[in-house]
Parts: sequence; structure tokens; C-alpha cells
Amino acid sequence: MSVALFDCTSAYDTTTAEYSAVVREEAARATRTVYASVFFGENYLACGSSSGSLSVFNLDDVLREQRGSGGGTSSPDPSPHPSLVVPNAHRGAVYSVIAFTLQGSEMLCSAGEDGRSVLWRASDLIAAANSKATRSERTVAVTPAGEFKNPQESKARGALGPVPETTALAVDPTRGTLLSAAGDGVCYGWDLGEGRDEPTMRLRGHNDLLHCVAARVGANQAVTGSEDGTARIHDLRSETCSHVIDVWRAKEGKSGGHGSGAWVGCVALDKAENWAAMGCGGGCITMWSFAAGACASRLPTAAPPQALRLTGQHVMAAGAEPAVYRWNLAGEQISRQPCTPKSVFTLDLQPQRSLTAVGGTSGSVDIFSELGTRVTTLRCL
Repeated sequence: MSVALFDCTSAYDTTTAEYSAVVREEAARATRTVYASVFFGENYLACGSSSGSLSVFNLDDVLREQRGSGGGTSSPDPSPHPSLVVPNAHRGAVYSVIAFTLQGSEMLCSAGEDGRSVLWRASDLIAAANSKATRSERTVAVTPAGEFKNPQESKARGALGPVPETTALAVDPTRGTLLSAAGDGVCYGWDLGEGRDEPTMRLRGHNDLLHCVAARVGANQAVTGSEDGTARIHDLRSETCSHVIDVWRAKEGKSGGHGSGAWVGCVALDKAENWAAMGCGGGCITMWSFAAGACASRLPTAAPPQALRLTGQHVMAAGAEPAVYRWNLAGEQISRQPCTPKSVFTLDLQPQRSLTAVGGTSGSVDIFSELGTRVTTLRCL
């Protein structure tokens, strides 16, 4: 596509297939949303977007280019850093990407609208990102290491319902279990070692689709959040629900019912797995103490939170506004950092370099330093 095509002084045919393809691509880029991001392999960042593709960035290359350009961060336009793109990793949007270690090998798993949870070897993605052919072509077909597909509900007369989407992923490495939160209100557990086609567990109880899941590995538990306004603590050994939390009204001491109508959009655990932070669509973050079995505090938010992280003594959150917030566990706001995405759907941290990835609308991913300085802004294809 030549630059002259966009020159208003030159004539071009708007009926050509080339022009139509350019218009469609520009429209897709303008509406692209990054729903998932994860750091892996010490120097890499993988992002999943509404295009169904995975974008993999080499952080060494990104930071080197940023230093070479003077390190300016005032421009609102995302930087054109080259990335490896795995096209059509999913048929539909990618809602979740996680990284974990399985039998000594680092793995990634992506999932989304098509109901498939796809396993990738980190070594394959890194090798593809560093190959000379990939650097020139930018797109490459990486072979998955495996995949799981959410089961379809059986209907009358042998008919099958649609494949429910997967909205979130978590992994219990000690059990070798992958947890996938699904659109049918069930959290499915998959055996990563045996690779069975059927889930080995089903965590039920929610009345609506799931938005999030977190694994509490040390206690053999999983925490799920749903559109029905509740969070549930499940026992993975018995596949039963041990506690139902009305996240919006938990501070009032009310738990157990069917929720207050404010959805639970995100959940995060601290490293010691003593605390859970749950983001509520009513505009708050509920801090849950596992030791007390009760809500310890509630942090009001300016907009519904859509991404959460617990980092030491801090709560980091972002949502339906262009900003990332930090609070201490006492509920005092420490900082508010403006970001490029107008609505944020994903946060991830890299402790080695003290970097934070913030992704959301416009296909943009901001990279922040430990001090809150925006290092650069990436664009996912």
C-alpha cells in the first residue's frame, strides 16, 4: 500500500479491492481492544486482542528503540515497535493469556470467544520472535502445543448448544490443572498432564456468565466472579462451593444470596494467598480476608474496575477510565496514573524489570516503570 493512496491531491479508485482492504483494516485498528497481556521469558510480552491474534513483543528491542529515539513519552500516538504476530490464534477475541511452568517448561495459554484454551510453548514463541524471517514478515504460524474446548450443552432431540466463550484463565501448577471461566456460568478444570478432551472438574453455582477466576493453590481453592454479582470460593478437591460472597454488599456483612446486581469483573490474590481483591461493577473493590472469612474493607472507585493486581502492600486497579490507581491495604489512595487506553481491561507486572503493562481500547498497551513513568506505548495488530 503506497503512501500516495492517502494523498488528497492524487487520484485513486475507491472501488478497488486494495482500497477496500485498507479501509477495513484501518476501521479494525481503530476499534481494536487489548483484553489480555502477560510477561514471560523475562524479556517478552504477549498480548491478546479483539482481532483474535497474539502479539509478542521483545522488551529488549522495545527499550533499545525507545532509548535510541530519546525516550520521549509525551506523544499520545502508540509507537510502531515491531512485534511477532500469531494471526488467527483464535476465531474471535482473545480474552485471557496466562504464563506458567509445566514440567519444567514455560508455557502460555490463551483463550477467548471461540471457547478454546490453546497452549503455546514459550520457547516456540521466543524462537519465532527472534528469527530473521519473522522480523521481516512480522506474522508467523506457530504450532500450538495443545488445546481444550469448552463442552457444548445438550439440548432436546440431540441438538447441541453453542460453545461457551472462555473469559478468564488460571492455573494450579501443583495439581496440573487449568481453570477456564466460561460464559455458561461454569468454571471448567482441565488436566494439563493427560490432555483429556473432557474437563476433569466443573465448578458450578453461578447464575450467569463468569468474568474472572483465580487459583488459591495453597488451599486447593478457586475464586470465581460472575455477572450475577457474587464471588464464590470453591474447593477443588470436592468441587463444591464453600462460600458465596455478595461483593457489593459484603462490607455490610451480607453474603450468601444471589448478588445485588453489580457484576464481579475481576479478582486477584496476594502472593501469600491471604487476601482477595474483587472488583465490582457498582464501583468498588472489596478486600476479602480468607483468615477472617469476611470483608475487611471496601475501596470506592471512580469507574467500574476491570483489572486488578495485588503487589506487596498495594492494590493496583484500572477500569472504565484512562487511569491506573494504587491504594495501600488500609484503603488510602497512593497514586493515579493517566494512561492511553480510554478503558483498561488488562494489567500485568514484571518484577525483574519493575514494569507494568496496561492494555485496553484503541489496541494500545502502555508500559510503565516502577516510578509510574510511561516508558512507551505499543500497538497490537
